[in-house]
Amino acid sequence: MTQSLWVVIPAAGVGQRMQADCPKQYLPLAGQSILDRTIAIFLSHLAISGVAVGIGQDDAYWSESKWFHHADVHSFVGGKERSDTVLKGLDFLSNLTDATQDVLVHDAARPLLTHAALDRVIAHKSEQGALLAMPARDTIKLQLSESLSVDKTLDRNSIWLAQTPQKFPIDTLRQALLEAQRKGLAVTDECSAMEFMGYHPDFLMGESSNIKVTLPEDLLIAEALFSYLHSSNTKDS
Repeated sequence: MTQSLWVVIPAAGVGQRMQADCPKQYLPLAGQSILDRTIAIFLSHLAISGVAVGIGQDDAYWSESKWFHHADVHSFVGGKERSDTVLKGLDFLSNLTDATQDVLVHDAARPLLTHAALDRVIAHKSEQGALLAMPARDTIKLQLSESLSVDKTLDRNSIWLAQTPQKFPIDTLRQALLEAQRKGLAVTDECSAMEFMGYHPDFLMGESSNIKVTLPEDLLIAEALFSYLHSSNTKDS
């Protein structure tokens, strides 16, 4: 029997690179906010117990979410950095579920995750944890220190581009994030915190459509992909 999981969605950031009038997770995507579409992915999956959304201290938009009053969606005030918000989410979940249970962490600005990819993460069993990722397809260059010059070319066959969701036991991930903070280590995703603790999470094949909306042009790409995926699902049904 598949374990039912909680999802933590850190959504306390402002998305400065998007250059928008509101945090990027509240920008519209095909008639709904990016965040609402992201949450919907998980609420429509039978293996998900609930969603914990970390919002900013002065968030003026969350109350307008279509999921604001949903029984399986809970919000909490996040922190300054992504890792701070995820930590607060894990603390929040410690009162709702067993701390040894796995948790999924997913970017608020990845609204095109498919159930097929989500299924791969949920079904995968490993003490090391797991994350969706894509093998690099482009030639990868390493920058020369303090210069906009090429140092060398890396072997792309060993390079993977991390995506979310990422899955780890609640308490183990919490301890990893706390230790990374204590040592002042930069944590850009949950996997990196686990790496610092000596874990080697498993790569699971992601999808090129599971993009993270970061720049203005990403929203245009997301609109096109959403339209394509929606039309494909309609044809299949």
